[in-house]
Amino acid sequence: MTDMTDADAKAICAALGVNTKTITDTFGRTLTVIDEEGMRILAAHSPNPERGQALTDQIMAAAREQYGL
Repeated sequence: MTDMTDADAKAICAALGVNTKTITDTFGRTLTVIDEEGMRILAAHSPNPERGQALTDQIMAAAREQYGL
C-alpha cells in the first residue's frame, strides 16, 4: 500500500461531498481538518461502515472529553 498524499485525501473528500478546511497549528504545521459530519460520511463509505462509525464515536467522545465540549 502506498501513502496517501494530502491531495489524494482532499480528492476523496471532494468526491464524497466532504468539506475540508486547511488550518495552521501553533507549531506552524499546515493541517487538513474534517468535521464530525465529514468523518461520518467517510466512515459510511469505508470497507466496514459499522466499525468506521464506532471509531468515529470513540474519536469524537475523546475530543469532547479532552476539550470540554
